[in-house]
Amino acid sequence: MLYSERDIYFIKKTFLLAKKAKGFTTPNPLVGALIVKNDKIISKGYHKRSGLPHAEIEAIRKTTLRDMKGSTLYINLEPCYHFGKTSPCVDEIIKNKFKRVVVSTVDPNPKVEGKAIKKLRNSGVEVSLGVLEKEARQLNEHFFKNMEKNSPFVAAKTAQSLDGKIASRTGLSKWITSKKTRDFAKSLRDEYDCILVGINTVIKDNPHLDGLKKIPVKIIIDPKFRLPLNSNLANKYPEKLIIFTSYRDKNMDNLLPFNSGSWPVLEISSRNNNSSLLVKAGLAKWNNLIIRGAKVFFLREEERGLPINKILRVLYDLGLMSVFIEGGAETIGRFFDDQLVDKVYTFIAPKIIGGRSAIASVAGIGNNEVQNVRYLNNVRVKKIGQDIFISGYTGI
Repeated sequence: MLYSERDIYFIKKTFLLAKKAKGFTTPNPLVGALIVKNDKIISKGYHKRSGLPHAEIEAIRKTTLRDMKGSTLYINLEPCYHFGKTSPCVDEIIKNKFKRVVVSTVDPNPKVEGKAIKKLRNSGVEVSLGVLEKEARQLNEHFFKNMEKNSPFVAAKTAQSLDGKIASRTGLSKWITSKKTRDFAKSLRDEYDCILVGINTVIKDNPHLDGLKKIPVKIIIDPKFRLPLNSNLANKYPEKLIIFTSYRDKNMDNLLPFNSGSWPVLEISSRNNNSSLLVKAGLAKWNNLIIRGAKVFFLREEERGLPINKILRVLYDLGLMSVFIEGGAETIGRFFDDQLVDKVYTFIAPKIIGGRSAIASVAGIGNNEVQNVRYLNNVRVKKIGQDIFISGYTGI
């Protein structure tokens, strides 16, 4: 269906509305809606949180049936077709006698996926589809990955010197980038459901891993269960803490229901009332952490450590649809080695640290040949003070 420059203008407005809720709508997508009549915006809305009204309903409730009749609805994603926490938006659109609906892209959710577009057209509503589709998909890149791959969207963030180091040869890392850059990096956490780090980062840096606007879930990969109980992550918001570890002694062999035909994971948490297993396994000192809301998942360790793909599977099953990896170098390297990173954020300070033993930003196995490395695409570069910020995608 053809669309005009005016349609592009109004669809861009829906993007701006949708972005207001970035990081707060999981597992739902970001959606903005405009109602336009005689080239004037008469109402607007956006989806604020899961369970709250969808963008179209927000906009509809702010105006009257008389005003809506014969108007155009602009929306960056196909209206919902199914019953969830709210009723189908497509029925409300038809009931309110919109003349035309302009949509950026089809909803990839199998429960929708073109069905609402078809119902609108069958009801006599003119539908224009595909306005700024690429931009609309990128706006909801987390949601599209969830729906198309049944997996969380994964981003990796590094902050490094010009020569690629994240710490000096003595292990000192504070601070490589400026405060302005660090605040911006902290704002990126708000866009993700959880922040993931390895245990070495926790022990060395004792981070908080909070965003600017929200407290995301914190994930620690800790194979030997070395988490210091006096750390910030253990003491502040333990209900937001998830630990992945492995079993290494015969006590755990007797406790874990592992066999070759079952899913190799055991959750220990207050919700399944089995924290006493920690006592039996000789890990009683962590029992209080579980009682206060933390979750521990035991997995079988593989040759290279805990299986990253199974960790992502568990997080997805818990409803954590996007993961922001913050370190350390080995943890980020494992995700790159397994080709599980979707997006990269890199902050570069104009400093030279040097030193053979200084830690690089990405470790892991890496590539044997330069010709085989993975290139980023859709790369963006901007300056933040004297620092440089680079972002891009590994597979989109």
